[in-house]
Amino acid sequence: MKNNIKWYRSLYWGGKEEALRKSLLDGKLHPRLYLLVLPSNRKNLLDILPQPMFFQEHYRRIPLYVVGACFGREEAMELAGRIILEAYRTTGSPRVDRFLGDDFTEELLQEDGPLYREW
Repeated sequence: MKNNIKWYRSLYWGGKEEALRKSLLDGKLHPRLYLLVLPSNRKNLLDILPQPMFFQEHYRRIPLYVVGACFGREEAMELAGRIILEAYRTTGSPRVDRFLGDDFTEELLQEDGPLYREW
């Protein structure tokens, strides 16, 4: 069954982009891999989800808009803060969804072509 994942075209990466890309493709569970997605409710600015959650049936049915990827919860919180601060500095609002717009694709892109892993 295919996930309903949409990837931000200019995805925000944590410290180790190459390792993150490999982990997104290998089809394995990575408890330290976190994905930052647009919020599931109006109270949140971003949702921070560990990658194993995407294997659950619930997450296969709902659309998810991934804006960032990193290793570790602390790095995920730092990356979320960086994205929110950039949104605020650019637009005057912490609303990441408004800042990023609708520049999402069904394929995770890389320089030499699409990169996508269906979980």
